[in-house]
Amino acid sequence: MAIPSQSETLSEVYGRLGNESLAAYQKCPFSVLSKDYFARFSRDRDQRPESGEVEITSHWTIRVSSEAGAVAQRMANDLADFLDRCMQVKLPVAEMSKVDPKVLPKRAIVLTASGGGEQECPGSFTISVNSNRILLSGRDEEGLRDSVAKLVEIIGLRQAPFLAMNEQVYKPRLALRLGAVPWLGSYRDLVFTGFNAVPLSGGDFFALSGSDAVPGLETRRDPEALRRLAQEARDARQYGLKSYFRATTVKKFPKSDAIFQKHPEIRGALTWKADGEYILCTEHPLVQQFYRETVEGIFRAAPELDGMQIIVGGEGFYHCFMRPFGVAKGHTTCPRCEALGADKVVANLCNLLADAARRANPRAEICVWPYSAVHVWSADAYQSGLIQGLKPGTALFTEIEKDECITKTGGVTKALWDYSIDLIGPGERAKRQIRLSRAAGIPVYLKSEPEISLEAPGLPHIPCLDRWFDRADALASCGADGAWVFPAFRPNYGSSAAEVCRLAWWDPAPRRDDALPSLARRIGGTRGGPHLRRAWQFVSQAIGLMPEIPPYYRGPYYLGPAHPMCANPAAALPRVFYGLFLFEAESTDADGLRLQPTFITQPGNRSPAFADAYRRMEELLKSAVAEIDAAEPLVEQRHRRMFQSECSPIRWLYHTVRTEANFYESCQLRDRLSGGEDRAQAPRDYRRWLAVLKDEKANAEAALPVMEADVRLDMYYGGDHTFSHGADMIRSKIQLIEQEINAYLPSLAACRT
Repeated sequence: MAIPSQSETLSEVYGRLGNESLAAYQKCPFSVLSKDYFARFSRDRDQRPESGEVEITSHWTIRVSSEAGAVAQRMANDLADFLDRCMQVKLPVAEMSKVDPKVLPKRAIVLTASGGGEQECPGSFTISVNSNRILLSGRDEEGLRDSVAKLVEIIGLRQAPFLAMNEQVYKPRLALRLGAVPWLGSYRDLVFTGFNAVPLSGGDFFALSGSDAVPGLETRRDPEALRRLAQEARDARQYGLKSYFRATTVKKFPKSDAIFQKHPEIRGALTWKADGEYILCTEHPLVQQFYRETVEGIFRAAPELDGMQIIVGGEGFYHCFMRPFGVAKGHTTCPRCEALGADKVVANLCNLLADAARRANPRAEICVWPYSAVHVWSADAYQSGLIQGLKPGTALFTEIEKDECITKTGGVTKALWDYSIDLIGPGERAKRQIRLSRAAGIPVYLKSEPEISLEAPGLPHIPCLDRWFDRADALASCGADGAWVFPAFRPNYGSSAAEVCRLAWWDPAPRRDDALPSLARRIGGTRGGPHLRRAWQFVSQAIGLMPEIPPYYRGPYYLGPAHPMCANPAAALPRVFYGLFLFEAESTDADGLRLQPTFITQPGNRSPAFADAYRRMEELLKSAVAEIDAAEPLVEQRHRRMFQSECSPIRWLYHTVRTEANFYESCQLRDRLSGGEDRAQAPRDYRRWLAVLKDEKANAEAALPVMEADVRLDMYYGGDHTFSHGADMIRSKIQLIEQEINAYLPSLAACRT
């Protein structure tokens, strides 16, 4: 496992894990789906054009208007690549000096960046098809780019180069659609997934700085980091993509740091703990000068950048009200900032950065994310005071569902303290913040995970496509200016869930019950697709029963069948069940390198309603597995890879929920027996406990090959955490259950008789 040596630093652990994760994923059969978006498409040779359809054949050409620009030429070449590799139709690409819709070449796909869409709707486009030509005309260059992506979507779902003869205007339902580049993929893959903006690497704010305002901070400067960021922004612009980077000031300062020797007055609050580290006070003029010069320098060095994102709530970009040690929420140990109050200090910081960015780029914006602010410094769940204090050049960034509560069957109240796909959204908090942003005259963007939520954080994606489609529609219709659909916990694996936004984000948008059957057929074929569609429905229903958001990365709902049953809660467990929670380095590096248990010995909530909910989820997911079992022999070879990438998460989620249900019941039985229940009930409980443990042993044995076949499930490659390899944990867990079944339970029974 990835336990660091005595000399290994946090950055070295991250570097090693990054290399190991990359090498392992390269070998994964599903990696091609994120490395090459077109790998998910294939042609059905049994298909024939229907009445009213035109077929693109090898006698056609692709023509690009000479006025369309470099992005159009790139998209034309990509279209030719798609048709060649996926539809077995090889077309030449040629330039046209002028495009006259009344006089177009025959048997041609013509691309032009003018004359299409609706003039008042940037990014819109028109696809016009008749018997001997296809005209893709954008309102602008962005519209033309996205018209090619839409054409690929239509042909891909049809599984043949056949198009209905008609004319259709498409309008983007969201102006900004930000998504992450699929792992090992390219900006091209992002464009064809339906996005027009991308998050860049960014990182440590001090590393990106060129300011000399604070003597001593130049030691943290990394000119290569700024050059890399600028190059990423240039590369993204080659596809017409907007780009934003996230900056953090997580790497703080010990009290003895040299910068405080010369300027002790710039030291801000002590953070996290008594022996923690200090931040720079953002209200001190010297610090403000440093921040201003740094941001302006970044945007001058990378003129293609559109914005910067900072988390100002509970982590990320520090100010004196973020995690101050020794004071109540909403207060700070910095007297300068305490006198102003949290809303004022945070708004001042955001406005300062926005003013600096716009000195270099008048259109730049600072995206302000008050993530978990209400739990750390804000007295208001909506951050009304902060939003009202924000000025032009800033934008609010918030979550579509966070910090809401859902009432469940049995009187259970589910608190959505972080990302969820149970609540489609927008929640009341998001709605209020949209209204507040409108009143303040600033844009507002909503965050959603593209493939996972904490209802299944251990999966590469949650195959609850009904819910993902509804979420995409909610993002597009809630009144926000844009959506940021990027992963916080895992890479973008390029799964079916990552595709769904594209289906819902253009007007006219299809109905869910039309779009998802078509997508299922594209993945599972004509005969296997309907089974896959029903499996998605069962998973979507199961997620709706989930009674809680479980802890990050710890316990049976994250480890699944790798989690020990802990029949004897006092028993020492092997080292294989301990791991590193690297993200805890937000406090200090040492916290991130501390070995900790990955397991729990008692459910967080002992309510019978929770146990019942997990058993009902188990039954629904069992039905989902039955559907993919039925589909498997019906799936053609050309669909195999994409179909199997859907099966693995469904199977693992079923095994995980079965573990959770067994763990709940096992702990309840254990507690009743240890509580000295009456002798008449005890034998029945012993028998039931034994049956539960045997079922969990069978569950773990069945889950082992699922884990071994899909590196995406392996907790070793967690990213911001790392445990032992999942297969090793499962094998050790099976041995423990055998001991519990054969030795521990009999010993308890002997003591009671």
